[in-house]
Amino acid sequence: MSRTHRTHRARGSAWSGLQASPRVMAAAALAVGLLGACGASDEDALRQWMDATRNARAKPPEPLPEARPYVAREYAAANAPEPFAQAKIGELNKTLPDSPEAGRPRQPLEDYPLENFKMLGILKKQGETFGIVRVDNKIHHVKVGQYLGQSYGRVVRITDQEIVLRELVREGVSEWKEKMTSLKLEVSA
Repeated sequence: MSRTHRTHRARGSAWSGLQASPRVMAAAALAVGLLGACGASDEDALRQWMDATRNARAKPPEPLPEARPYVAREYAAANAPEPFAQAKIGELNKTLPDSPEAGRPRQPLEDYPLENFKMLGILKKQGETFGIVRVDNKIHHVKVGQYLGQSYGRVVRITDQEIVLRELVREGVSEWKEKMTSLKLEVSA
């Protein structure tokens, strides 16, 4: 017998022993049967719960409370000036007696809160840089030294990305404190 023939014969005899063993076959059949039975009982329980839930009647919701009738009221201050109008706030700032820069005339862009300003870009003209801002749906050019916002905001620097301002903010009754703030370039989508 050749060596190759013996190897095949040895392997064949090992496999043939497994196939012919009744104990192995019985154990495999028992394992398959037990696993199948576990799955079937869980599935049956799930189907029974689903059927019971589907057939159960939910109690009806409680009725809503009766709605009270709406009583319209007339707005009494229709002819009065609007208390939060930009012009009114600007006028109030102009009349403050203890302004930190009392001798300086106010500029038109000081009537708007700084939150209303949007920086759109810059413009360089004859060596001078101007910031382009939008407020109240109008476009304005601002330069270093100009004032904007209601907190005495003076433009101190203009870059490609922002307009830097020095604001004077009231601290206490009569003290003023410098605060640096900026308008960032608005990126359009």
